[in-house]
Amino acid sequence: MELINIQKHLLKKSQQDKLIKEQKQLQEYTRYLEESEDELRAFRHDYRNMFNSLKISAQEGDTKELIQKLDEYTKTNLNAKAFEKYRDVNHIKVKSLKSIIIAKLTEMYGSKIPYNFECRDDITKIPNNINELDLVRIIGISCDNAIEESKALSKQNKKAHIEIMISSNEDGEFEYEIQNKRRDSEISLKQIQQRGYSTKKSHSGMGLANINSIKNKYENMTISYEIPKGYFDFYLVIEPEELINS
Repeated sequence: MELINIQKHLLKKSQQDKLIKEQKQLQEYTRYLEESEDELRAFRHDYRNMFNSLKISAQEGDTKELIQKLDEYTKTNLNAKAFEKYRDVNHIKVKSLKSIIIAKLTEMYGSKIPYNFECRDDITKIPNNINELDLVRIIGISCDNAIEESKALSKQNKKAHIEIMISSNEDGEFEYEIQNKRRDSEISLKQIQQRGYSTKKSHSGMGLANINSIKNKYENMTISYEIPKGYFDFYLVIEPEELINS
């Protein structure tokens, strides 16, 4: 009984720590939105004044001076990198999905890993038969793998980069893709999906094997891996269940 109580206490503490971490990330995202809105409002106001002051240069045909001044002003008054930090995240309306994306983009930004996130469609739901937590786990694992590889590249003083895309069409098809630069080494697609395989020391190597276990639960979920030169590409598609059954 004492052991059970200890386990319950540890589980409760773990859940509390997770909630606190998620809350901090959401607070940071909210603060980012507020700061970006204020920054853009001030920038727009200053731009109006600048245009008025540069009308003479434009009228006299000195466009080179005009463009140079505008370029210099933009660089000094807008933190482009910070402004792009959570770009397109506002299109994700599924809370669990939004939380994991915010968490992973925050980690990439904090680790100074160059990345690009794209979500042009409003993601209001995922296909009905998919457990949200399963999808969150898949996205979490794939992002963790990309982050780990990017950190390894950085240690070798090589350029890292991560590209992430999420989309959903009118039929309800859901797509997720993450691509990251990788180290120059031979990779076997079959081997990396095996349970226990890892390129990292003291690592269980369960990531992609766990993803495959989740995928096998769903007929309408397809996952593919590709290794174009210098990159690793993870691609997931979830079709609406009604299309599978029709």
